[in-house]
Amino acid sequence: MGNKTTIFGMAALIIVCIGYSYFLRHEYKAHPEWNPDAASNEPAQTASAGPSTAPSNGMTTTEASTSPSPGTAMAVASTGAAGLPATIGSDQPDDPTFALGLHLTPAGAALASVTVNSYKDTDAKDRYVFQQPVDLTGQGPLATRSVTVDGQSADLSKVDWQLEPGSTAASAAYGVDVLSADHKPLLHVSKTFQVRQRGPEKNRDNTSAGYEAAVSYHLQNLSGRPLKSVRVEFDGPTMPPREMERSDDRQIVAGYDKGDGNVDVTHDYLAEFKPGAAQDKDVSTEKNYKFLWAGTSSNYFGAIVAPDKQGAIDTVKIHCLNPDAPAEDRVAVLDFQSAEMSLPAGSSVDLPLSVFLGPKERGLMEGDYYAGFPRGYNQLLSSGGSSCGFCTFSWLVDGLVDLLGFFHWFLRDWGLAVIALVVLVRAILHPISKHSQVSMLKLQKMGPEMERLKKKYGDDKDALAKAQMEMHKEMGITPFLGCLPMFLQMPIWIALYSALQNDIALRQAPFLWGLTWIHDLARPDRLISWDQHPFTVPFLGMKVVSLNVLPLIVAVVMFLQQKLQPQPPSLTAEQASQQKMMRYMSLAFSLFFYWMPSGLNLYILTSSTIAIFESKIIRQHIKDREEREKANKVIVDAKPTRQGRQNQKDEPKSQSSKPGCLGSVWANLQQKAEEVRRDAERKGKKKG
Repeated sequence: MGNKTTIFGMAALIIVCIGYSYFLRHEYKAHPEWNPDAASNEPAQTASAGPSTAPSNGMTTTEASTSPSPGTAMAVASTGAAGLPATIGSDQPDDPTFALGLHLTPAGAALASVTVNSYKDTDAKDRYVFQQPVDLTGQGPLATRSVTVDGQSADLSKVDWQLEPGSTAASAAYGVDVLSADHKPLLHVSKTFQVRQRGPEKNRDNTSAGYEAAVSYHLQNLSGRPLKSVRVEFDGPTMPPREMERSDDRQIVAGYDKGDGNVDVTHDYLAEFKPGAAQDKDVSTEKNYKFLWAGTSSNYFGAIVAPDKQGAIDTVKIHCLNPDAPAEDRVAVLDFQSAEMSLPAGSSVDLPLSVFLGPKERGLMEGDYYAGFPRGYNQLLSSGGSSCGFCTFSWLVDGLVDLLGFFHWFLRDWGLAVIALVVLVRAILHPISKHSQVSMLKLQKMGPEMERLKKKYGDDKDALAKAQMEMHKEMGITPFLGCLPMFLQMPIWIALYSALQNDIALRQAPFLWGLTWIHDLARPDRLISWDQHPFTVPFLGMKVVSLNVLPLIVAVVMFLQQKLQPQPPSLTAEQASQQKMMRYMSLAFSLFFYWMPSGLNLYILTSSTIAIFESKIIRQHIKDREEREKANKVIVDAKPTRQGRQNQKDEPKSQSSKPGCLGSVWANLQQKAEEVRRDAERKGKKKG
């Protein structure tokens, strides 16, 4: 079976398999009764709080509507204003004191939303807002789910906690009383939110820069007897809004103590929670390391919960609420459970947490505060386990970002900075590109010699390949150099892709100061968008929400580049067909770039365009040089070809192969000696 038949057969098999998988997925969605485990994947329903009553002392109490069951304690909210929301920090753009604005809700003493006032949302219209309740559960981020005391559990998630006195612009506290099954005071739980200030700009690397909030639980024993085992269970932060049209945009992240002062970070992507698989995962025991922190992350923003005391959190689980949804639309939530705490009679205990809620700024994440142990948040700047996240180096990404920053400082436009980077890279690779062009042109001119080898060796492919290698060696040709410039640029492409999708400095950066349709180099160029009516590309499973022009231009330019590139001679019809197929594969390969950031497409487009003109200039230079050689204006140093040596057998020995002036002198001497020899032969014949 020929190579061409094999390739088309494999392609057809892949298409059939993908089509069959999509057919099965469609059928299973149309017939949910086929999946016996579907019911187990539905999120559990949580009982809501019951009606409110006003006691005689004027304070509001809220008691759960369900009657107490054996082993279950009742939760009663007490003291303070009844169920009032609160706001701390600031929502004002670039507030000099606070970087965050926290909106608090009394239901579970949770976050209603968080505003990062120095950044805009995905549409670049309003302030960036995230950490909002999950639509599937209505539960707010960091909501307290329950408190368990000596095996008895109190559901606090739907109870309206009471706003306690003493709130300020930077802090607010909510409280709730937990009663035993016989309605006697058991435990008072207080939960305080405090926003940290920005701090001095010059000392920014050593501070939280205002992107951290302190969330502290204070538990006081009201029972008059020791409480041997007290646990608090609360929700983790929710997923940030999606920035890209890909499933690897958002993830669950966790950090662990490796034992040597370094932090190991894991990434759990939404695509990993597939239908039919186990939807709960305990991330607190990953790799048998000591747990440090966990949270959610998008390409540019993160929300991370870290206990201030190591060992204070016992269990952290991930739960996917809708595994049957497309990967990019799946929702995963975190469930934190504290370690067991004991409270002697009349005593209290604290559970302090530090919650990062902000942008993944490279300079900030690599500062001493966030990069040092036990945080290590700088590792969130890389792609982790996503596609091609392992194909590049962090030092290359950092160097590339620094270089782009320098060009941006000089040109004042990130798009022009990318183009300047292309020019620099092409200039560095020019000697290799030129050598590869020369090798390819030599190969192209070896067509007759290759045809002779083909006739000589026939179907003996091993002997033919060996003869080809010998001829390449004699000619000084290195065939693999033709692709070397592209391979050398691949790490740069991947590093630039990583920088564009993870460096927030490039987020919403326009091209040419906003004079073009490209308003965000970190996203596709999106000339026309239809976000409300997306469609999916058959067999690829990729969702299309916009018309992206740059990838289409890249496809055309890459096709022209392949077509104008010198090609080695084809020995067989299969090789000729494969070369033709490779040219058209560049069009299919460009589909891969359709969902890539416009900054990366701008890089590839500029690089390919420069390569076309560079190739034309090099070929013209070689052509002019060959014409000068034919006119004997330049004598070049070259090894004779196999065909050349064959022709030399029929030529006079006076034609020396030695170059330069010595070669010319030696050639003249040989020519005179040959003339003397011929004269002597003629005289000898006459005498004979």
